[in-house]
Amino acid sequence: MKNSYLKLRRPTMPTLLYFLPLSVLVAPGAEAAGMRVTELVRAVAPAQTVTGRVVDEKGQGMPGVTVLEKGTSNGATTDGDGRYSLTVADNAILTFSFVGYLTQEVAVNGRTSVDINLAPDSKALNEVVVVGYLRLPTEQVTGSVTQVNQEQIRRAPVASVTEALQGRAAGVQVANSGAPGQNPIVNIRGVGSIQLGSSPLYIVDGVWTNEIRDINPSDIESSTILKDAASLAPYGSRGANGVIIITTRRGKQGKPAFNFNGYAGVQNIAHTYDLAGTAQWADITRQMYENAGQTPFSGAANPPAINTDWQKALIQSGRVQSYNLGLSGASESANYNVSAGYFNQKGTIVGPKFERYSVRVNTGANRGRFRIEQSAQFSRAMTTRVNGLPFIDVLRMLPIIPVRDSATVSGYGFGNTNQITFGTNPIGQQDVYNNTNLENRLIGSLAPEIKLFDFLTYRLNLGMEYVGFLDRTESKYGQAGGLRMNEPIRPAQLYESRGERIFLLAENTLNFQRTFGKHNVNAVAGYTEQKNTIRNTVADAQGFGTGPTYYWSLGAATGSASVGGGTNKWAKRSYLGQVAYDFDDRYLVTGAVRRDGSSLVDPVNKWGTFSAFSLGWRISREAFFENVPLFSDLKLRASYGQLGNDNLSEYLYQRILNPNVNYPLGGGASQPVQNGATQNQLSSNDLRWEKRKTTNFGFDASFLDNRLTLAADYYISRTTDALVNPAIPLYEGNVGGNPFTNLGELENRGFEFQAGYQNTTGNFRYGANANLTTLRNRVTQLAFEGQNYTSGPGGVTRTVVGQPVGAFYLMHMLGIFQTQAEIDAYEKQPNAKPGDVKYEDLNNDGVISDADRRFTGSPFPKLQYGFNLTLGYKNFDLAALFQGVQGNDIYNVTRYWTDRMDDNGNFRADIRPWTPSNPSTTTPRPLLGGGQNALMITDRWLENGAYLRLKNLQVSYSLPKTITEKLAGVGSVRFTLTAQNLLTFTKYTGYDPEIVGAGSLARGVDEGNYPNVRTITGGLQVGF
Repeated sequence: MKNSYLKLRRPTMPTLLYFLPLSVLVAPGAEAAGMRVTELVRAVAPAQTVTGRVVDEKGQGMPGVTVLEKGTSNGATTDGDGRYSLTVADNAILTFSFVGYLTQEVAVNGRTSVDINLAPDSKALNEVVVVGYLRLPTEQVTGSVTQVNQEQIRRAPVASVTEALQGRAAGVQVANSGAPGQNPIVNIRGVGSIQLGSSPLYIVDGVWTNEIRDINPSDIESSTILKDAASLAPYGSRGANGVIIITTRRGKQGKPAFNFNGYAGVQNIAHTYDLAGTAQWADITRQMYENAGQTPFSGAANPPAINTDWQKALIQSGRVQSYNLGLSGASESANYNVSAGYFNQKGTIVGPKFERYSVRVNTGANRGRFRIEQSAQFSRAMTTRVNGLPFIDVLRMLPIIPVRDSATVSGYGFGNTNQITFGTNPIGQQDVYNNTNLENRLIGSLAPEIKLFDFLTYRLNLGMEYVGFLDRTESKYGQAGGLRMNEPIRPAQLYESRGERIFLLAENTLNFQRTFGKHNVNAVAGYTEQKNTIRNTVADAQGFGTGPTYYWSLGAATGSASVGGGTNKWAKRSYLGQVAYDFDDRYLVTGAVRRDGSSLVDPVNKWGTFSAFSLGWRISREAFFENVPLFSDLKLRASYGQLGNDNLSEYLYQRILNPNVNYPLGGGASQPVQNGATQNQLSSNDLRWEKRKTTNFGFDASFLDNRLTLAADYYISRTTDALVNPAIPLYEGNVGGNPFTNLGELENRGFEFQAGYQNTTGNFRYGANANLTTLRNRVTQLAFEGQNYTSGPGGVTRTVVGQPVGAFYLMHMLGIFQTQAEIDAYEKQPNAKPGDVKYEDLNNDGVISDADRRFTGSPFPKLQYGFNLTLGYKNFDLAALFQGVQGNDIYNVTRYWTDRMDDNGNFRADIRPWTPSNPSTTTPRPLLGGGQNALMITDRWLENGAYLRLKNLQVSYSLPKTITEKLAGVGSVRFTLTAQNLLTFTKYTGYDPEIVGAGSLARGVDEGNYPNVRTITGGLQVGF
């Protein structure tokens, strides 16, 4: 034995032992008996009993934790309260380990009591990932996949999981709205289509769906985001925009668990405009008329003693509440989870609200080679929608107009000849129009499987989503005539659209999994079918009286009525294969192929094949890497593949005819009327799939015993055969919309970074997760040279080759003319006056016109980021999520209405228009009719859209076990205080820099978007 020396700590030991060779301390024959040197040293070192308690990240006792004296077989296991007792040497090191938690070592140092907080091991908790139709260990995943911590998701007081995803995963862009019941805009790695939409596919317990607003976030067990072709190829023609896989909770072995969690709180709009009062408004309005050489109307010349704050009248304090009950349990052969939830949100403006009830039942059983799983959720969601553009109209309505006016038909105030404005009373609009949506939704799956052989399993997945819907608008007598100047009075009207959507899914798969020495193979082959049917009936009727009481039933109408409806169907049939191979857990290969046949595309092109492959190298498993102690794991990966986008409307490849056309034909004095047909819309001939080809390079690394993790990706994603619809003349028989053709192309590319760290030191636990995403979007081809799409008010965005989708296309404001001499010297705006806006003559033709517009700014952030911090001490926990974007612009339509000063509306209180005594260089003179001063197509209204937001902040406290054990039947109690959208740092002057946009081609246009709301809630979680 090597002659090593051991210095013992205790001075009471014989001095000789301090410097004896270890070979002397080892008794003859001890080595042969397998006795460890450390055990022998322990035998001669003083022993003492150490007691303590092991708790989890919530401060709850952890039963079953292994407590081991390092280097020995001496150990113990914690009891049901997490307590242990172990006799060890006083210089021992204790090792605490538990599945799913980071192993922790603590030196005793003579102590008799050692308490420990164990931190979850994110790598261990997420050790199995669902990728396509395979379940793979994280170390074998070669695609770009992100799993989101569900504990973090549940901290957000929001209606859906997609709202809470924002800022938590690299490559995922989420834009939320404060409107109750509105779905956020979600894009994975940018906009992948010009006109078909870029929303991801959601898969809930195996069922495909387009949105998950009504899935209760409290029921979700895991969320997995698939981003590159390698992970998305199994979804073929529906994988181009990414996939988010949702798995809901199931019962876990142990005693039946009953739990309650709920929260309630208030919401408000954090930022509003400071608007001019009556005196300031009248002063600027008089200047506006006088500068135009006109006499102000009486309300401005002699304003009445009315000073309406329209924002205060519209905006109110909102409320949110959520309550959930759950019962779950499992044995060796069966499991169950039953839950019920209620969510209610009252909007922060008059009118809108959202309410949802949900019930979920998940069960499973297994016996021998047979296993079956079932999941189902029923929900009933009721939404009262926002009417019109209230966040525009509050800026247009004059402070001299009262909110309510008994002299008008509707009882609400609006413009007239003494108080001229064409704004709509926004409060009255929410009352006069009752616009609601009701959805009853059942989504579920039944999945039996049988193990044919130890290596081969057959699985049948039957899924269904049923949605029964009712869209209904009740319009009271007066309608626009009672809310807006010079609009005609209309009778009371009721509109209803009733229908149902049924989606059916059947997937037959064979899974092969076997190990041959160092070769491991996991493969699946399958055949699937999908069918979707939408039926609806539409009815409209007028004449329900003049109020104030109405009987809203279609049969009660006394005026004109109409009825319509239809049925739309599509079906898909698919064959798929997916394989994951690794050699010695070092060299990884994954491949997938799917062949889809769909009724959505032209029958001659109905079949498409989509495939991808990826490679991985776990370099940390190589022998030459074993001596690199810094790394716990290091994996390099690369992938390439082609995906599809089938987000098409039904029957686009068919011509649309109008069979009910009468036309007089024939000779003579009396021409008989003949019945005929005309073509309304041309067919989209040779319609094919959109294709998205993606190349991805990345790595995954972990350090310090997996406490520190890092992942990075670089991707290039190119969409080809993108559908575009260039304008076709009416004389070609195209009166119902332009047909589509597969002649567009666009590209997205960028970097993604994700990092995380977590640790526990004594009673203190801490962790941090950060992500960063870069994105460049560019159109590379349209149908023909020079084609473009304009969108937004006044056509402020333009989509052309070489620019991002929906890029801003505006004139450039150089400043304000200060003198006539400056105007004369410029020569290009000869009709201008001092105080008018000066524009750049971009094309140098000597005239300021639409031809002087240029591309200025992009709606897409160059950089997106999120940072999540968690801290815990004993029973207290704190979590904070920061989220932000950088490098994008927003076209601020709201500021256009306050600053244009050429129309009768209100103004910002801090506006200081140009006058001879106030030679402003940014704000022109007020001028009725404005001319070029109030052009919409200028960068005067374009603003920096960057922001940093404290998205979520939660402080929680868990009652100690010593208290809860005295409460009959109570296992745990946790109190929470949560703030959502607490602070926002931005230079944007509108209501909110986080906007959902005005459609896919006007993503960066804030046309009165409903701002995100600040939410403060208190919550309670109880486990029984």
